Amino acid sequence: MSDADFSKQLIKARLAAGFDTAYKFYHRNGGRRHFKFTFVHYGRIEHGVSLPRAEWLQRIFLALRLMPTEAAARELLVSYLRGLLGGGSCADYVLNPLFSGKDGGANQAGPMDWMKAHSSVHLSPDEFSAMAANEAVYWCAEALCNDSGAWKSEELAAKLGLEAAKAKSALEALKKAGIAVKTAGGKYKCRYQGKFFTYPGRLEGMSKSLDAVKSYWDKAAAGGRDFFERVELIRAEDGAVSNYRLQLAQAIDGANAYATHSGSATSGFFLIETRIKKVRKF
Repeated sequence: MSDADFSKQLIKARLAAGFDTAYKFYHRNGGRRHFKFTFVHYGRIEHGVSLPRAEWLQRIFLALRLMPTEAAARELLVSYLRGLLGGGSCADYVLNPLFSGKDGGANQAGPMDWMKAHSSVHLSPDEFSAMAANEAVYWCAEALCNDSGAWKSEELAAKLGLEAAKAKSALEALKKAGIAVKTAGGKYKCRYQGKFFTYPGRLEGMSKSLDAVKSYWDKAAAGGRDFFERVELIRAEDGAVSNYRLQLAQAIDGANAYATHSGSATSGFFLIETRIKKVRKF
């Protein structure tokens, strides 16, 4: 069985996702709780000694934050199938007719790809669970993670409209979780300043925390101001709309190009969301 090509593509995808070592990739995604196999076994996969079981592929893709329709995901899948087929002429005979002429834009890397690989921090399941514990902790975490300064608890409480005691407790919880650090002057700041953060919301066991965060968004949005809205109703096939999801996902990711880590008179938190619903069969 030829496993070297899958190993090469896996390492490439891991680096592109912002995990510079196999250890970080495995453990910051929850370790065995998510992957269902040991780090030693993962090392064998990265070294080209073995291929993962088919039922493990989805977990690897989720940890890489890859959608199945992305070019990197396609490359990884093709290399996996090539490994299963033993490589060589047999693999070419089966796979070339299926994938020839469909490069999926594999070489179209852009600024967002660079940011994902070099300026992102993937919150671990434990960090995300701590962050989502309650509204005060969540908004204090977002404030610190999206700002380049350091704050006293009472200053941040006033800025976010929180009770001083709740803000103090929240900041200490974030410090305990390793997301925040406390300066010699008694102020709090993000441990990873200037970075962009991703949630492990689709990993094993994270749905409760993700639902909690969504409830905080909904509550904040209820009192917020509509900035833009556009709605379209179309008749289409499931497959076509499924492919369209990738464009929407890329558009949402592109919002990070406008993010800032410094405040101004008009800065604030903007909730940007997209949703596709099949409302009627026809």
